[in-house]
Amino acid sequence: MTTVETTREAIETVCLSALTAHGAHPDNARPVAQAIAKAEADGNRVCGLFYLPVFCRHLAIGKVDGNAAPAVTARGATVTVDARCGFAHPAIAAGTPALIEAARRAGVGAMAVRNSYNCLALAHHVQPLAARGLIGLCVSNAPASVAPPGALKALFGTNPLAFAVPSREGHPPVVVDQSMSAVTKTEMVLRRNRGEAIPAGWAQDGQGQPTTDPAAGLEGSLLPAGGRKGANIALLVEILAAALTGSALSTEASAFGNDEGGPPRVGQFLLAIDPGHFSAGRFPDAIGALAAAHDAAGVRLPGRAKGGVSVEVDADLWENCRVLGGDSA
Repeated sequence: MTTVETTREAIETVCLSALTAHGAHPDNARPVAQAIAKAEADGNRVCGLFYLPVFCRHLAIGKVDGNAAPAVTARGATVTVDARCGFAHPAIAAGTPALIEAARRAGVGAMAVRNSYNCLALAHHVQPLAARGLIGLCVSNAPASVAPPGALKALFGTNPLAFAVPSREGHPPVVVDQSMSAVTKTEMVLRRNRGEAIPAGWAQDGQGQPTTDPAAGLEGSLLPAGGRKGANIALLVEILAAALTGSALSTEASAFGNDEGGPPRVGQFLLAIDPGHFSAGRFPDAIGALAAAHDAAGVRLPGRAKGGVSVEVDADLWENCRVLGGDSA
């Protein structure tokens, strides 16, 4: 793969131009462009520019509504957001201020997002909560691609889960973002396109047999991380993100990666917890002790952002994205 160097700001600019050129309102396109740029800057390519051409196609065919205005309803410690078949990012962003207020007031706030779309890296949605001193948790369901142990067909999506935890002053938050599958579907597509084999344990073929061929795995099903334990967590994500929010189940949602079907109408569920309501002021010291214990063991708590100003991206993909944004130079 040939790569070129660019910057996070340039990626965001190209994405914003491409999304608006294909019909997204700038207010809806901007948070999506920011999320793609952040993913690339963090080295998370499976949630980055790979999806920009897909998003542009989906805008053009109406699989996502680029002009949808999210509807936010706040009641007590709960917030509901109807994304109205628009992008997940402006919908989650629209409800986040009310979610923070609920957590400050009650100690815990919960937000349900329905009729939503691919929200890419979930860490993007919980880090603003940690920046405000809150513990943030986010889960999302996705179109079915993962078969639990013993099943011949997919019953869940990759159903990711992310959390961000504020740390001591001057230290980065603890951030974890992971899917409940052994690998993301995007990584499978990238491996197939590059003609690379996949490790055993990532996928099974259409007959339920293990495979190291990504094409056969994409025709069949991904496998859960951690076997039955991972499948159980994927089930919990499905319950919270889809059943609880009133969104489409993974088996009902149209695919994120192709042009078939209408809007996927998946869901997201977020929790915000104010440690000050629970820990009598001891929370920062406890996180500091956790960090110290990890350091002593030779590992770091997850969440340290990737450094550097320049961002290395796939050259062909970058050129395609620039063309989508109207830059043919």
